Amino acid sequence: MAGMRAASRGTVPSPKAEALLRACLDLVEHLVRQSLDVTSAEVETTLGVLEQAYGEMEAEVGTTNGATVALKNAIGRLKALRLELTAK
Repeated sequence: MAGMRAASRGTVPSPKAEALLRACLDLVEHLVRQSLDVTSAEVETTLGVLEQAYGEMEAEVGTTNGATVALKNAIGRLKALRLELTAK
């Protein structure tokens, strides 16, 4: 939520950043709803999408802001989940 607010209230609000962040959060939310049945392939796919979105946001904004920080945190959590799944 903080990332969404940051994307819409930055010095120059970015509709593209807001849309990218919303789509990424929707993907993560989908994984949470299926948490017992999440496969490593789903995590990998979602992680790839989030990393690509992060690169696009960073290129557009040119600096770190709340939205990019939120996305980077989500990427970190997915990487931790990936490690958990491979350890099983």
